[in-house]
Amino acid sequence: MATIREIAKRANTSIGTVSNYLNEPSLVAESTQKRIEEAIEFFDYHPKAAARSLKSRYTHRIGLVPLISSEDNRSENPGDNAFLELLAGINTAAAENKYDILLSGATNHSDEMKTYQRLFGEGNVDGIILQGIQSEDERILFLKKKKIPFVTYGQSDLPIQYAYVDVDGGQGIIQAITHLKSLGHKRIAYITPSKSLMCTRQRWDGFVKGMDQNNIQIKDEYVIEGDFSERSGYESTKVLMNLKTPPTAVLTSNDVCAFGVIRCLKEMNLIPGKDVSVVGFDNVSISKHWQPELTTIEQPFRKIGFLLMESLLNMIQGKEEFPHKLVQPELIIRESTGPV
Repeated sequence: MATIREIAKRANTSIGTVSNYLNEPSLVAESTQKRIEEAIEFFDYHPKAAARSLKSRYTHRIGLVPLISSEDNRSENPGDNAFLELLAGINTAAAENKYDILLSGATNHSDEMKTYQRLFGEGNVDGIILQGIQSEDERILFLKKKKIPFVTYGQSDLPIQYAYVDVDGGQGIIQAITHLKSLGHKRIAYITPSKSLMCTRQRWDGFVKGMDQNNIQIKDEYVIEGDFSERSGYESTKVLMNLKTPPTAVLTSNDVCAFGVIRCLKEMNLIPGKDVSVVGFDNVSISKHWQPELTTIEQPFRKIGFLLMESLLNMIQGKEEFPHKLVQPELIIRESTGPV
């Protein structure tokens, strides 16, 4: 962290003038203000962080920046409590270590990056937890360059070392396909998540492997790229059920998407779990209260949240450099799957 002395030297002015600028800019000539601003930008200087470093090494706060957008379909769906479950796990580990969670929403990716820099640069947090990881995730490169401690929920393709906690989604898909094959299903459709997410490729690899292991052919017309919304499940199911030879089972990207599949099937006078089997992903709490109760691949969100916080604290405290933790999912079999 640069000092006021270094700022003053680069700006070719006195320490007192820099201090005046930081506290009352109107006292400083505009030409001098410009030189000081350039020096501050050069050193990436943040007064709050500098003041904090004189008092204590830690803020005992961790930053979490959920992306909030009007185009985010997940927020429209009641019962999709995955984020709340994750947050509960994070908070549990935080409370046990006397840490707080600082939530700061962003409406787009540009604001998200600025928020990370502000949270850490101004000394508001000791580290960051990232979600929704993409293949070449620029947030990872940004935080790595700024030397900001962070841990990701998921992995990227970037050839650099960083801490992560991930779920073996591919293995979960394999379990689901094996279950469906045991019930006699061979016409299996898959509504995939967005291609921009790393979990999409991991689950697709599991889909390909699972279909191959069970000697089931993948049909292009049975694979639809959707998203995490109920609407996506509903609209995709209309397409699938209107095929000349419709599938007998549908795998989805999450439970809310599966709820959309079930709603569409009912409107078409088909019985979920009897006429068509449906499998979700996540095991949100409402899935066991749905009609029919949803067969789903469980992501233990509370455990994941706990591990994310634990890993980040271990990094901050120097106990681990880049911890890697892979959580195994579990197939929860309920009423929405049955024999062909």
